[in-house]
Amino acid sequence: MKKTTTFIKALAFTLSVGFAPLAIVHAQDKKTEISVKDLPRISTSSAMGNFYASFNGQNIPTEFLMTNLKKWLGTDSSHTFELVSAKTDELGIKHSVFQHYYKNTKVADELVLVHEKNGKVTYVNGELTANINLAIQNPLTQAEVENIVNGDLRSKGVTFADFEQVITKVYTAKGVDLHSVSQIDALSLNTLQGYMYYVDNSTKQIVKKLEKIHHHNISPVINNISAVKTTAGITSAVSPLLDTSSTSATYYKGNQQITVDSYNGSFRLKDNARNIHTLDGTGWNGSGNAATGLTGTINEYTNSTADYTATATKPAVEVHWAMKNAHDYYVDRHSRNSYDGNGSIIRNYYNINFNGNPTTGVPQAPISGNNAAAIDQQGIVAMVYGSGLYQGQAGYFGPVVGIDVAGHEYSHLMVSRTANLAYQRESGALNESFADMFGTAIEFYSNVNPNWTIAEGIPNAGLGATYFRNMANPNGGAAQIGGQQPDTYQGTYWMDASNSCIPNNSNTSANNDNCGVHKNSGVGNYWFYLLSQGGSGTNDKGTAYNVTGITIQKAEKIAFRTLTTYLTANSAYINAYEQSKQAAIDLYGINSNELQQVENAWCAVGLGNCADLLAVNETIKADLQNIKIYPNPAVNGQFTIESTIKGQADYEIYDLSGKLIKSAEKLEKGINKVNGSGIQSGVYLVKINADGNVVSKKIVVK
Repeated sequence: MKKTTTFIKALAFTLSVGFAPLAIVHAQDKKTEISVKDLPRISTSSAMGNFYASFNGQNIPTEFLMTNLKKWLGTDSSHTFELVSAKTDELGIKHSVFQHYYKNTKVADELVLVHEKNGKVTYVNGELTANINLAIQNPLTQAEVENIVNGDLRSKGVTFADFEQVITKVYTAKGVDLHSVSQIDALSLNTLQGYMYYVDNSTKQIVKKLEKIHHHNISPVINNISAVKTTAGITSAVSPLLDTSSTSATYYKGNQQITVDSYNGSFRLKDNARNIHTLDGTGWNGSGNAATGLTGTINEYTNSTADYTATATKPAVEVHWAMKNAHDYYVDRHSRNSYDGNGSIIRNYYNINFNGNPTTGVPQAPISGNNAAAIDQQGIVAMVYGSGLYQGQAGYFGPVVGIDVAGHEYSHLMVSRTANLAYQRESGALNESFADMFGTAIEFYSNVNPNWTIAEGIPNAGLGATYFRNMANPNGGAAQIGGQQPDTYQGTYWMDASNSCIPNNSNTSANNDNCGVHKNSGVGNYWFYLLSQGGSGTNDKGTAYNVTGITIQKAEKIAFRTLTTYLTANSAYINAYEQSKQAAIDLYGINSNELQQVENAWCAVGLGNCADLLAVNETIKADLQNIKIYPNPAVNGQFTIESTIKGQADYEIYDLSGKLIKSAEKLEKGINKVNGSGIQSGVYLVKINADGNVVSKKIVVK
């Protein structure tokens, strides 16, 4: 079916019709009466108001739902829903997006998504706060808000955009609070910091800020070695003439086919057909604009022939080749031309110094090149890559330009144009996880030695690491660069993402990775790996799982549809679980093996019905789930099991192959000191048996 798309500007249509006392209509095909009470029950899955309702098999006309939408959602006349966009996809399913307003003030992030086929509703989901009791405060002036933000960023040359009055939701230790705020987009390009700020109109306090520039955040703990090497082979930019095929040398993947641009008797890294331009960012001065991207002394990588073979240009060629594959992957697999679906230019900048002086705005010594990032703010769209220098020294990392890294950054741009997942807590972890999923899918698409690790070859093996993250074994990453991740929801290595966590990503001891966005992405990564490849085992919650892989080609379709069609800004893992099932139903049917394996893979990472401890009475179930094991990791096998179990219980220790390492010992209520001296370093399962009910918890021994 030909894909058709229709976009309607916000405020073009207000759902103010209907909602009449009469709530009974006739379904034209069956002539049966239905009323609002016949509509499916709404399931709310988070304090942020994430909700969903499946209409599969209900035969509810879309017209009837829309006429009675406010009544079904439980909102009164203070609430309105305005159509933002509507599109019909290649499956013939129409998706309509409605923005929620309360007393004519936008409720930030609150969208209601209505999905229908052949005039019948299939699914409704989104975010909604139905009961709002909030006084809309007089707005602050933009100048007041900019002054408050400048005081927080403390950086020169901050630019602002998108000043707006909204209601926003803010996590607190007790739940979620609503605030009447002034929202403003703030960009400190020279320090590569960008945030959406929310300033309370009454207290003038910053109640929330969401990071807009996404970094890889690598933090080695070993000090090392030698001096900086310079780059070569650059000239100033001029106008393009002709695309030319090239076989050029990349840094990590050998010789590869790329397209370069011939002009003035030489060549540069520009692919006009795909709209990809790769530039040297060595002379970037911290500035930029929407029209031309980063500015300063930005140069072309030039060569006398179309084939680039010099060592100095290998990292830039790697980026250029990676973006060719990223572009083609999204076009071929997802019918998406460029990150925004509109064929927009993809600008890459290699050899960026991430250490910008906040006072002068100019990148400074020591050079920080152990990072990569995606910028998508105030019209400036760019991907930036470091040379690998750490605190001005070589030897820690190679250039941060691998195909999965470049694909990851490119996918961040796509995420910001679709679900726009808030970069904190679980929604931020999903943001990072989807970038890893598609970065890896792009590597498999290239078919050049694809694998399930992220950034393999970039860390120096002397650091004790050869990659950043491992999707096939998230626990197995290197501690030296923060690569250990959870493979189970709230399991081993999970970082606190609860309401009590205050997001922080500063270069201080307070840095908690915005409440675990990089760390907790391991859960989604492992789900995607298992869905693609399959696997069996026992997770950190003691649940045995067995997943039959459906291939990466099917898994990526489900992941892409979940992200772009069903998720909203504050979606958490439970929402990804629910909405990925609906994506699988859309693609493969409600009785499909693909749907069953989506469920099985979520079970494996600790989410979904099968993750529950079945056939256990509620008291024992609670006791088993509340058992604490600490410290974790344990040093020399010495750790503590804290139990509230009152009845008979014992514990055993197994390695991951199932071999018994420590025979059963009685587990007392309270504190149990475990002496595991002699146990080698590794990951083990502590299997606890209470009245025949078993739970396993993972322990890492150093």
